[in-house]
Amino acid sequence: MLFYPKLTLGTMLFSATLLASPFATHAAETKQIARSSKLGIELYGIGGTQWCKTDAELQLSRTDDSPLVGTEETLFPKIAKVFASECPQMETANIVVHNSSGAMTREFRISKQAGWSMPISAPELTKPSSAETASPAIVAQSNTPTNTTDRAQAQAQAQAPVPVPAPAPAPAPAPANTTTITATTKAETASDTPPAVQNGHPATSAEVSPSTPEIQPVKEEAVPLTTDKVLRLAARFYPEALNDDLVIDQLATLGGCDRYNKLKNNEFALRDWRKEVKPDVLHQVESAPELFEFTFKFRVNRKYDFDTSMLDIGSFIPRTQQYEQGCHWNRGFEQNAIGGRVHVNFEGLPDTFNNKIYLPDELGRSAINRLEATNNEVRVTYRVRIQNGGLETRWPKHYALRAEFIDVKIHTGKQFDYLLAHHDAAKFTAAREQHELALQRAEAEQKAREKELQRLQIARENEDAQSLYDRLSGEGTVPALLAALQHDGDTSFDNPYEIAANALAQGRKFPVRAFIQAGDRDSIGYRAQWPSRVYLTGAEIEEGEWYFVAGMADGQKIDNTLFSMITIDTMTKCNDRICMTDKDIISFVQARYPQWTGAKE
Repeated sequence: MLFYPKLTLGTMLFSATLLASPFATHAAETKQIARSSKLGIELYGIGGTQWCKTDAELQLSRTDDSPLVGTEETLFPKIAKVFASECPQMETANIVVHNSSGAMTREFRISKQAGWSMPISAPELTKPSSAETASPAIVAQSNTPTNTTDRAQAQAQAQAPVPVPAPAPAPAPAPANTTTITATTKAETASDTPPAVQNGHPATSAEVSPSTPEIQPVKEEAVPLTTDKVLRLAARFYPEALNDDLVIDQLATLGGCDRYNKLKNNEFALRDWRKEVKPDVLHQVESAPELFEFTFKFRVNRKYDFDTSMLDIGSFIPRTQQYEQGCHWNRGFEQNAIGGRVHVNFEGLPDTFNNKIYLPDELGRSAINRLEATNNEVRVTYRVRIQNGGLETRWPKHYALRAEFIDVKIHTGKQFDYLLAHHDAAKFTAAREQHELALQRAEAEQKAREKELQRLQIARENEDAQSLYDRLSGEGTVPALLAALQHDGDTSFDNPYEIAANALAQGRKFPVRAFIQAGDRDSIGYRAQWPSRVYLTGAEIEEGEWYFVAGMADGQKIDNTLFSMITIDTMTKCNDRICMTDKDIISFVQARYPQWTGAKE
């Protein structure tokens, strides 16, 4: 059973006080952890949704007539369950106390090890004023009767000594009216089981003991996922946007554009209107809810598997939805800080989450009958918590929100009153974990495949590198290969006789690359010692030296013998037929195959 806070007169009066006090200014930078109208206190965690830390900063705001004035530290052992639920990793906390006017009156530290009591000789920043020391809590110590029995009992509870360290206390007799501390939880809890019976077992005496302050989760109502609420929530997540007048205009006209249309062309009227509407806009942004509910209707293609008792109705996880302002004529809204539109992305579940429902025996028969009576139509109601997604600057610019599923109910029947399935937060959590594990396994398998392919690729490249090294440095190495490497890194070279034959036949010259040992010079040029029937011209070279040359070749017959006439453009001199050392060859191979570690012996 969901617990709703009791709206007593004390609660209503305290709430009214909040509207006129600094307490109502906490929402933007703090998160409310607990409150009590009888004790006149509200407890906030500094840092908003990120308040929970090992060493936390807390702010206790109280009314001037709170029975805890001057003894605020006695509150915290009583709300240990709140800390255990909201922030189990918290070990210590710094407490700053504010009165109803917002002024800081005390500062002290508490620790989990001490049972959330204040350590001995804890420093206080400011002692309570004389007016505060004359509060009902102090008057109670001097045996002065209070106006009501409730106040006396609340004072007695506030003044109760707290053991340090605080083990689990034995149950004590309950006062006539037990103080109720309402805790604002991180995630809404829902159960159809009375608090005295959980999971089919009676609650322990500690859970139902009347001496323990009753901690009731606040029922956070889900609201429809409408454009106005979504845009205001986006502005709350991105408060910098509120510095833009266009954003104020946009949020102020969500309910209608008539008045804005009448004054938008008058600068002074527009300025006065903005001053008028801005406080209300900021209040609506600050109080924008995060819990939403929305409903879809689907016509499903059902199929019942008798072997597994599973009813397959298909998947219908909602996709991204876009929300825009109503005043479409104002093109300037599209350029404002939240882009004039907000995208809500539904994520965190596998697409097949709603596919199959376990409905054995008569449950399956009843479900099929209800579906058949409604032409297989179902109504799916989702509850989601909206989280910050950030500003997307790509065109069109927009603000993104992420919707985290809390639960879903699937109904069918003529009045949609037959509950076909209910997936709660626990099931969603399990589905997310399974989906995440599946993604992790798929990623690990992909990485393993990529690693194996990389290993095979490296092995092939190492083989190619070794083969190149062997060709360049082995006993049967062709000197021209080495010469070509030294010349320009290209191991290709030409047969000068083929070039000469083609040149003679076609009557024109062709480019040629050749490895040649220069011979004596005569009237034609340098006749090569190797290979024979080659002449070199166009450059001064040394007789008897080895060269790798590149140039243009022509064919010429001398005494009916074909000679290759090469005009040198560039050349590289080699030493004793070898243009590169073994170290040079290794460097060349590694330049082409960086992963190659060197020649194998």
